Amino acid sequence: MTTLDWNDAQPFGLPFALEEYQARMTRVKAAMAQAGIDLLMVTSPENIYWLTGYRTTGYYVYQIFLLPLEGTPQFVTSKLEHECVRALSWIKTGLTIFMGDDEVAKTLEGCDATGARITRIGYEERGFWLPPRILDAVRARWGEKATTGAGHILEGARRIKSPAEIACIREAARIASVGIRAGLDALAPGKTENQIAGTVYDAMMNEGGEHPAGGPYVVTGPRSAVTHMLPERAVIEPGHTVFFEVGGCYKRYSGSHMRMASIGAPSNAAADRAAVSIAALEAMIDTIRPGATSQEVDRAGRTEMDRGGIGEQFRHRAGYSMGVAFAPGWGEGLVNDIAEGNERSLEPGMTFHLVPMAGFRGEGNMGFSETVLVTESGCEVLTDAPRELRIV
Repeated sequence: MTTLDWNDAQPFGLPFALEEYQARMTRVKAAMAQAGIDLLMVTSPENIYWLTGYRTTGYYVYQIFLLPLEGTPQFVTSKLEHECVRALSWIKTGLTIFMGDDEVAKTLEGCDATGARITRIGYEERGFWLPPRILDAVRARWGEKATTGAGHILEGARRIKSPAEIACIREAARIASVGIRAGLDALAPGKTENQIAGTVYDAMMNEGGEHPAGGPYVVTGPRSAVTHMLPERAVIEPGHTVFFEVGGCYKRYSGSHMRMASIGAPSNAAADRAAVSIAALEAMIDTIRPGATSQEVDRAGRTEMDRGGIGEQFRHRAGYSMGVAFAPGWGEGLVNDIAEGNERSLEPGMTFHLVPMAGFRGEGNMGFSETVLVTESGCEVLTDAPRELRIV
């Protein structure tokens, strides 16, 4: 048995080479300098992980990563979670909070510990992880005008994936495909959603996956029209369509896949809707290329959904960026969306989950999806379950 040296700099290794993290940090600091930001408060689990390698399911407890333009980065975490900093991050410096400690005072102390000369502080204005009282305290200390929304710095830095990141997304997509194939193969009348979801999860974990950032979603009959309905104890019955949306996870990077099955011969309506969703998906795939805009891809899919008569039931953006993810969601919507109004041009190295899905109240969902990579010449589909309405 190999003996673990806890004093080693990286007792469990890093998800990526140290040079990858240093390059990310350099990119972010360059954007900070351009924006005139002396200190960046990083609060989302995804951005903290992307910069440092630190990861935990304990992000329901306060945590922050303070990145100075010049100075020493500082974590502020619970004393318990600081063990993850010590073991998993390439940056070890930080302060800890114990039960009853004031995280506001400790965060201000952490800002001072960076050694930065602070005039302007950036924060993730679109995230969910920064308590208002922390921002209030920072403004009370450095002035109301000292803070500025700076989520775009991190979102922009993560938008185009490195070769190492693409390799992770490719593997996550493969794992998702293995899971969804296993679930489709296990379908039978009389089984429950839980049983099929368990088969999916088991297949992905056995394939080398990690705890996924969402799902797996396996929902039968009319229940599937309820947004983000998780598997429960519903019995799969003849005449049902069964909705699958499965996200594979590898090194916290996700690849997702949506497929449908019919228990018995599908109704004419179900068959037609499946054909429309597949046509919309293929239209988006055909539109993706460097220089095309996110809005153009959305319109390509939405046009097919409208032409097929189910556009009104397509209540979702047409796609979203894929990459680093923690529960409860596997998407990087803040990084990039495939949506009306987004005129950003696509570039090689961007990755998306395309989701032309329609929901019919009282009947169920109908949707097919793929995880895709923008290449130098167009689009590569990374997921690979058969693109068809599976008949059981």
